[in-house]
Amino acid sequence: MDSVRVRKFNRTMSVLNGTGTLLIDLDNKYEYGFSFARSALGNNQYNAYPMKLASKPICEFMQTYYREYQHMFLKFTNLPYIPDEGLCPFPKGNYWVKDAFVDSSVIPIVVPEGYWKATPELRSIETGELIATGAFYVKLTKEYV
Repeated sequence: MDSVRVRKFNRTMSVLNGTGTLLIDLDNKYEYGFSFARSALGNNQYNAYPMKLASKPICEFMQTYYREYQHMFLKFTNLPYIPDEGLCPFPKGNYWVKDAFVDSSVIPIVVPEGYWKATPELRSIETGELIATGAFYVKLTKEYV
């Protein structure tokens, strides 16, 4: 990511803005996935949560998870739309996100409140080497439901 900024959008919501550059086309030499962890007390002691988007070769990840959830984020970004027939490789380029947020209606009611960490990982399938990672931190509350 070149730059990332979280800003307050209104009294109950923050949004994500940022830009990033992907320098190479991503094909099935790479795998991508997300893991989730929760801190009930917000004391930075995160426990792994069984919910995850399991690592898959990038083209399979795009055809399954990305396609399934793209309706949630395409209106905020210039990331490519994945049609039914798929898109592989994922194209290099300059990407942006503007005023992105997660619609709380897509979060299952059984997901507990607390502080959450989502960790994406991009790995080389050939070597297992971690190519890129990061972390997203959010506080999930149900007080406005």
